[in-house]
This record gives sequence, C-alpha cells and structure tokens, in this order.
Amino acid sequence: MAMSMQVASTAVWLFAVMVVVIGGGQRAVTARKKVIIDTDVGSDFDDSVAIMLALQNAELDVKLIVTATNDTTARARIVAKYLLATNRTDIPIGIGLPVNYCRTTLFGWADDVPLDTYVKDHGGIVHEDGVAAMNDVIQAAGDETVTIIAIAPATNFPSLLKRYPDVVHRAEIKAMSGSLYRGYDNSSTPAREYNVAQCASCSKAMYTAGWPVTITPLDTCGVARMTKEPFDLVLGGLGPYSTILVASWIYWCSGSENACSLTPLVTDVFYDAVAVTLATSEASTFMDVETRKVAVTDDGRTIVTGDGTAIQAALSWRDGGKGLDAFLLWLGAEVGRNSASGSYVTGNRPMHVLRKAYDVDVGEGEFGPADL
Repeated sequence: MAMSMQVASTAVWLFAVMVVVIGGGQRAVTARKKVIIDTDVGSDFDDSVAIMLALQNAELDVKLIVTATNDTTARARIVAKYLLATNRTDIPIGIGLPVNYCRTTLFGWADDVPLDTYVKDHGGIVHEDGVAAMNDVIQAAGDETVTIIAIAPATNFPSLLKRYPDVVHRAEIKAMSGSLYRGYDNSSTPAREYNVAQCASCSKAMYTAGWPVTITPLDTCGVARMTKEPFDLVLGGLGPYSTILVASWIYWCSGSENACSLTPLVTDVFYDAVAVTLATSEASTFMDVETRKVAVTDDGRTIVTGDGTAIQAALSWRDGGKGLDAFLLWLGAEVGRNSASGSYVTGNRPMHVLRKAYDVDVGEGEFGPADL
C-alpha cells in the first residue's frame, strides 16, 4: 500500500511538471504585472538568467531595468547588449548608484555596446538617474502596484526611499535576499548572504520601509543549480533569448574564477531566477511561502526574531524537493522558449558548441571560442 501511494504521488508530480513546462506559456493572462528589475548583472551569472526569464515570462511586463553597485554604467552596457540581441530596446535602462569600480567578467563582453551608440543608432532608452526612473515608473502605474524584483545589494533603495517616500504605498518587493535557516550549499548554518552583507543598512531600509516584502533566502534559492535535462530545454529553443544568454555564459565561463563544466554539466546557482519566479503565479507551485518576522543585523545577517519586520519568505521547495525539480524544468522551458521577435546577433554558434559537447548531431562545421 505504501509503495503504491508513493508511485501515485510521483505520477501526480510528473503530470504537474508536464503541465507547467508544456502548458506554462499557453496560460491566459488577463493583466501583465508591471515590474522593475534592480540588478548587479555581470558578476555572477544568475542575474543574466533572471533577466531573460523576466523578459520571456508572459505574466511580467518589464518596465525598467536598473543597475546596482560597482560600475553601474558598465552593467548598463550588459543590459543593453541583452536588449539589443532580443529586440527589446523598448525597455528603458536606468543607471543606478555606483559603488566601487572593480571590473567583473561580463564587463568585457559588453564593451562593444557603448551606451551612446545604443541610444543613437538603435533607439535604446537610458536614464542616467536610475533611481528617479524607478519612481517615474511607479508613479505612471497609477493605482496599480509595481513589483520591484530586487536581485542585487540594495544600494539604490535608501536613495529611492528618501527622495520618493510615497513609493512604499505603490510598490512591492520580490527579492533574492538573506539566509534564515539554511546557508550556502544548503548548510544547516545560516550565512551572511551576499546581497545583504554588501550593505546591511541598505537591506534594513528595504525590509522596514512599509511595503510588502517577499524574499527567497538561501534556504530555497541557494540550491537552484541547473542540471542537464532542464539545460537541454534552454538549448532546444534556438531563439534569440537563449542564444544570447548562452553566448554570454560561454564568455562568463572563460573567467578564471568561474567554474563551469559541460561534462558533467555544472552551472552557476541561479539564485536570482527564483526571485523573478516569486513575481509569477507559478511560485506557489514550486515553493512554500511563510510569514516570518525578520531583522537585519549590522553585520549583514537576517535573523528571525519577534522584534523583526513581518515579511513573506520562501522557506522550502514543495513536496520534499520535487518543487525544485519542477522549477528547474519550467525555468529551462521559459528561457529556451523560441520567440517570434528578436534577431540572432550571435547566430547559432554558441548552441553548436554546447550541443557538440553533449554529443548531439549539429551538422557540418566546427566552432570554438574564436567564433563567439
């Protein structure tokens, strides 16, 4: 009896996964959710995956992508290259507040997209004051709540809240932030999560501002590393989104500090894609979200305490981890979905490189790093 119940449970989950992966893009959407993405794209690769997921998802209407921390102008060039490749130059880019100026791997990948050329020759929209641009989007939405997907250290938020305090009544936060019960690599010891630790006072301001906050802490997002089956879905679409994403991933993997492998497949942990998912109706399919009172300590820890601010936190993957498997398949299908818009800036060459590594017949021709 126990065995038959287990088989039945597994069958139900497999059916649910098939519905999500195959039918997810077919769902009728009555009103798309207006979102702003606050990102430190260019350091870890999960921001790139998160941006592509948001652009592809039928429920989300990306109104602005704002860069945060480090050289925010260089980060804006990366965003511009993605938007140019996917024919989405209608989405404005906001340059956030710079913090330090160290160079990260993907900065070099986007050196060939100067922002002035992006604006002049391609009709791109770039706001030098990204914080003001955030407020403009929020105010333009009227009575509709704008979702800010916060996937970077929260360095833009103190300025936003000080200059435009009214935004707390017009926006909500979905963030990759914190570590409540689990740490990095699914450790049983909570950690000083990077986004919070980089500016604890900034995160504290974001948590306590008075708007609704939902987070994916390391408890859930910290184990979202893609395996071969969902990654094959990314490769399967051969659309402009997956093509440019894989091209940038190959470049990112060339950095000496970035450990990547194809045999077996090893990707970055896609922390930030989980935060994007929180803004969609699919979140409840994959994760259990609970209320916790959370405080940010001065040294960048997020602790559960009676004196904390009540927030929503995705604390676990549903059904003993099966929700994670379903999420990864859905993520691969969403990012890999072939779109009718966009142009093949890089051609299919990155796909050929990866497909050859997977021993898939790619036809004639050999490709290597020089082809990227």
